[in-house]
Amino acid sequence: MAISHDRTDSTATAIVSVRIPSSGDDLTTDAENRLARTDGVVSVAVDGLRGLEPGLSATVVTVEVTITLRTDVARGELRERLAAAPGVENVSVP
Repeated sequence: MAISHDRTDSTATAIVSVRIPSSGDDLTTDAENRLARTDGVVSVAVDGLRGLEPGLSATVVTVEVTITLRTDVARGELRERLAAAPGVENVSVP
C-alpha cells in the first residue's frame, strides 16, 4: 500500500528592505539569496525594485517579493522570520 502526501506550499508577497554589502554584484539576486536563507522559506522571487539607498559600505535595496513557504510555516509568522534574517531592515507583509 502506497502512502502519498499532497504537499501544497503557500505563497505570500512582501516588501522588504535588505542591506547588501558593496561587494555584491547584482542587488536583486543578492536580496533573493539573503531572503531565501530564512527558515521556512522555499523560494523567493523579486517582482519589482522599489528603492535604492546607496551607502559607503552597503546599499539598502527595497524589493517587492513573492515568497513560497514550507507547508509547516503559517503566513502570520512570515514577517517575524524575515525581520530576523541577516541584513533585513524593514518588512511589510500586506
